[in-house]
Amino acid sequence: MASFNAPAGTPHAPAAIGGPPALSLTESLKQLDDIHREKLAVCDQLEAIADSLPSDVNRQRCLYAAKAIAQVVRAAHRFEETTIFPAIASHFPDVPHLESTLRRLQFEHCEDEGFADELSDALHRLAAADPRVHPETIGYMLRGFFTTVRRHIAFEREHLIGAVNGSAQMNP
Repeated sequence: MASFNAPAGTPHAPAAIGGPPALSLTESLKQLDDIHREKLAVCDQLEAIADSLPSDVNRQRCLYAAKAIAQVVRAAHRFEETTIFPAIASHFPDVPHLESTLRRLQFEHCEDEGFADELSDALHRLAAADPRVHPETIGYMLRGFFTTVRRHIAFEREHLIGAVNGSAQMNP
């Protein structure tokens, strides 16, 4: 695997990723852990909103989450796609299926970003007490999103970070 290239039609990813990362792999993984914690904190906020629906809408919390969700998700994905994925690909060029795994994660990023945009809009409308908004529907959307994001993070921790850490322990 010479380089990790962004899938065609992915508007937010560079056309080719494969140059040397600005941070060491260890530093990058530490930063990724911080990013994961930030995303999980947003998931916790979204879960609290979902748990409060339909009867107890905290409009301020909805506005905060509406503003944070897309920003946090996009920033995390940029870092992963421009730093983490290329670093892992360059450190482990012979790992079977690594490139397809990174592509899959990148496609999930596209889906998550679209979903985050929809949720941001829905949360703004919920905060504004838009009568066309059905809190039960928003709750269902929130649960679908934060469950998917948590699963994605668990996969990255187990299969990407875990593989790197396991390799480092085997090759000190």
